[in-house]
Amino acid sequence: MPGAALSDAGTDVKVIDIRVAVPGAPVGEAAWEIAATVHVDEARSARSPVLVLLPGGGYGRRYFDLPDLGYSQADHHARRGAIVVALDHLGAGDSTSPAPDVTTLPTVAAANHAAVTAVLDRLRDGTLAPGAVPRVEVSAVVGAGQSMGGHIAAAMQAQHRTFDAIALMGSSVIDTTIPRRQPAASSLLPGQPAADALADLDWPWAFHWVEELTPLTAADIEAGIPVKTTALPWSSRTVPSLAVALLEPGAIAAEVATIDVPVLLAAGERDVVRPLLTEAAAFTSARDLAVFRLRRMAHMHNFAPTRHLLWERLDAFIAQAVSLASRAKTLPTLMAAGPR
Repeated sequence: MPGAALSDAGTDVKVIDIRVAVPGAPVGEAAWEIAATVHVDEARSARSPVLVLLPGGGYGRRYFDLPDLGYSQADHHARRGAIVVALDHLGAGDSTSPAPDVTTLPTVAAANHAAVTAVLDRLRDGTLAPGAVPRVEVSAVVGAGQSMGGHIAAAMQAQHRTFDAIALMGSSVIDTTIPRRQPAASSLLPGQPAADALADLDWPWAFHWVEELTPLTAADIEAGIPVKTTALPWSSRTVPSLAVALLEPGAIAAEVATIDVPVLLAAGERDVVRPLLTEAAAFTSARDLAVFRLRRMAHMHNFAPTRHLLWERLDAFIAQAVSLASRAKTLPTLMAAGPR
């Protein structure tokens, strides 16, 4: 792929930065591009699942590859056999940033879908990084999004059927609700502007497990929560305009009601979601639905001391998706053979 940059993440994992041209740019404007990073373990099987990771608002794809030892979710999954593709959304990170009125949920979902489709095609035909990544037989494609990224993953699935399974991590499909550190008496008073209520929130406490503060977490807090005022390798200076619309209750209710692939809903014990069983009720078409809530974790999961438990649960979800995809392919053959 033109523009692919290859580096070593360790003894086995290759990290490949790419840019993918996607349709949608208005006539006369430069083509839109989606920035992506692919993590591939050289020791993986030729038949491998692909995990697509989608970041939340204010963060870029390197949120999934944080620099401190033991903080890279992408490396974790790659070393367990998945090919990991982390994307910057249209309007965020290193991807093209069109005018704010352009980056609506349907437009961003379509651009992401086009990018994922292009990456999968190149993995299958061996042209992602010639000589570095041989042809891949893709066993399943799993989408996993954190916060806003989970909403976008749901829209991609509802509108384009991009994935064989999806995981929404810290993404409310009912009503995004910021947890409050203060007692209920500090809640929004009648007539109090919503902006004032948001200003009263303890954002670092809501976003991070500050009870066990690390230097990496402290750096993220110092850079600004929820809006980044200082650039970090894992942050994004821009946020798609869809982020505002997603704050409305039930903003993607219609989309999630159509999703019929396996769904994993995950959240920290302190997160921006409603009770997970309440959230799960919105997925009325899902044929397989699981919830997973973790202790000692706030909204920004990959900074939490229990992050590895979330990653391991996602490993199991990927394995389940592979198994179900394999059964779906063999079932027609078994039915054609008739009863034994």
